[in-house]
Amino acid sequence: MARIVLVTASVLVSLALLEGGYRLVLWGPEGLANWPNLAHQRMGIGPGGERCQYVYNAEIGWTSPANCVSGAYNSDADGFRRSSPQASLAEPSILVTGSSFAKGDEVNDNEAWPAYLQDMVGRKVVNAGVSGYAFDQMVLSTEQLVPKVKPLFVIASFTPGDIRRAELKVAWSREKPYFTVKAGKLDLHNVPVPGKPGEPIRFPVAAEWLGRSALAELVMERLRVQRGWYFSEVRGAPAGTGEAIACQLMPRLAALGVPVVVMAQYSRGYWKDNGLYGTADHRAVRRVLGCAAAAGLIPFDLADTLKAAVDTGGADALYRSDHHSAEGNRVVADLVMRELVNRRLLTQMADR
Repeated sequence: MARIVLVTASVLVSLALLEGGYRLVLWGPEGLANWPNLAHQRMGIGPGGERCQYVYNAEIGWTSPANCVSGAYNSDADGFRRSSPQASLAEPSILVTGSSFAKGDEVNDNEAWPAYLQDMVGRKVVNAGVSGYAFDQMVLSTEQLVPKVKPLFVIASFTPGDIRRAELKVAWSREKPYFTVKAGKLDLHNVPVPGKPGEPIRFPVAAEWLGRSALAELVMERLRVQRGWYFSEVRGAPAGTGEAIACQLMPRLAALGVPVVVMAQYSRGYWKDNGLYGTADHRAVRRVLGCAAAAGLIPFDLADTLKAAVDTGGADALYRSDHHSAEGNRVVADLVMRELVNRRLLTQMADR
């Protein structure tokens, strides 16, 4: 028993020293005095968590709050991300919908690619991206926003992860709507979405017990087990049906009455291990974009044109921890603009 106690005490002391040393390296002496729950921060909750991220919505699960001000992200009266005001911008606008890659996580307002695109084309670009959206939420939000914004056309952005999250009824520890496919048709579930404004989300037990440890956060990040660590997921549709659900949703985008560009974007992780081509994620994207084309939408796989920039400068030149850096978003905006020209959508704007 004495040996067990001695070994246990030695392990605990060693972990405490490692924790203290790691916090000093990360944050200096302040890291030893300030111990917020890091898992809560990653989810935008609590002291130090990013503000302006989530507001409960009964139809979509969550949206961005209106008229919110924070260090890097600011929203207008409609909950759209702000960009630099310009004296004269052409109308009608371009509407951008999607998840964090549309919103522009990890950069300032004017460094998101929709903001750069607005500067390049001289036409208002409405950034309605919301962090964490699955493919189904992107479609539902686009259906709500098109009648309100009345855009010239829509750029609906998604990532491979957004396809998988379409299978979930709880994503990022938050309830969301979800679809299942039955007899070739979509059934919508979980609407109205359970919850109410201001209701706190439930974190996994691990996040509550070990969330204040920077060392635990590092280990979980390196092991890539964030699911179950700082957020939880609950499946609604069978595993592997996300592609079929996304494909079944394409006619709803086609029925909006405006051109819709369905654009695939990729995180930094998808460029590892000799690139993303041939991976299951890219095969899923190809299938979904094929369904977009079959529905009369405009498919655009950003990987096809971004690959040259990645090959030239490496992913580090275009990404921060996971999302695009300011320079990466500038490159994305330029590639999007060129695609719009090739598709004659910019010409259509000039003609109108």
